[in-house]
Amino acid sequence: MKLSRYWVMPSAWTFSMSPVKKIFSIYGVGPGYVDPFSGENSPAEFTNDIERRGNKSQLDGLEFLKTFEDNSVCGALFDPPYSVEQCLRKYTSKYKGTAGRTEYRARCKDEISRIVKPGGISISFGWSSVGIGKVRNFEIIEIVLLCHGGGHPDTIITIERAL
Repeated sequence: MKLSRYWVMPSAWTFSMSPVKKIFSIYGVGPGYVDPFSGENSPAEFTNDIERRGNKSQLDGLEFLKTFEDNSVCGALFDPPYSVEQCLRKYTSKYKGTAGRTEYRARCKDEISRIVKPGGISISFGWSSVGIGKVRNFEIIEIVLLCHGGGHPDTIITIERAL
């Protein structure tokens, strides 16, 4: 497993940061990739964002993932809000704040594991390196830490391959 660390200014739009763009280039993120919490700047082919930021779909992230057939995508980007607090502020009025809860995240990860083809890539973002996980038949191939300085927690990027 490879471990890398970069210093980069924090951004609400994770995918606009130069180390993230580099990762996307290395792993061929684009056609065949799904992104259930797209926000802005997603290179995935299949994008979704409840906030209607020009994405192809505006569903709840979990419901969006359920629309795909088994083993039907090359990869997934998993960049939900990082904390329950963020979800409660942003999604309570829409989905009763469930998007940040552990059980909701687990169900999203179950769907990602179901739809990503064997050999496909999942790239997860957050404050944890758990990723999709070994129990869902994913193997960590790289972890990238994005250091944002003393006043901000690192962004942890977990890159995994579906077995």
